Amino acid sequence: MKFTHVVSNIFFIAFVVALLVAIIFFEIGIRAFRNQNERKSKESNRLGFRWLLIAVGLLLVSILTSMF
Repeated sequence: MKFTHVVSNIFFIAFVVALLVAIIFFEIGIRAFRNQNERKSKESNRLGFRWLLIAVGLLLVSILTSMF
C-alpha cells in the first residue's frame, strides 16, 4: 500500500470523526432550541457549522491525497 493511500485513509477517518462531532453539536443545538434556550442553540449551531467545514476540508484533503 502506498504512503499516500495511508495518509488518505487517516484523513478520511478524521473526516468521519469531525462529521460525528458536527452532528452531535447540531443535536445539542436542536435540543436547546426545543427548550427555548436561544443562546446555547446559537453557540451549538455555530460549533456544528465550524466542525462541518472542518469535515469537508478533511474530505477534500483525503480525496486529493488519494489521487496522487
